[in-house]
Amino acid sequence: MQEGPIWIVTEDREDHELIQEILNELDFKTELVLFTKSEDLLACLDQAKEAPFIIISDANLPGMNGFELREQLLSTPNKKFHSVPFIFWSVTPSEVQVQRAYELKAHGFFIKEATYEEWRDSLLIIIRYWQKSKTPSKKDQPSAPQL
Repeated sequence: MQEGPIWIVTEDREDHELIQEILNELDFKTELVLFTKSEDLLACLDQAKEAPFIIISDANLPGMNGFELREQLLSTPNKKFHSVPFIFWSVTPSEVQVQRAYELKAHGFFIKEATYEEWRDSLLIIIRYWQKSKTPSKKDQPSAPQL
């Protein structure tokens, strides 16, 4: 089973409360780290003792948007952040946004649903899927030479 905190980036504080409520209801014991800006997440990279289990980011964020955040994570020299499943979500994603997400090797793009039950179901599906999936190590991994 995969371990580590769940990092979520969304500027909407009501989303933060809803996510916390859902994860409490689902009885997930993993740490939840909520960010309102991409820049805040990036500031935590050097201090992070472990890479997160998963990152879920809103596509539309103030300042650095979710796509720019993904680009920054992929360019970080420490490979432990490259293996973290990165999921986008948005209220109304455009086809252009979905295509861009997959160009950036996103692991999924979900719609922020209209009801509590739909949000809960989506989060449960995302988390359960990645708990079952094998991913490369998330321990410190400096860039290795290409083979």
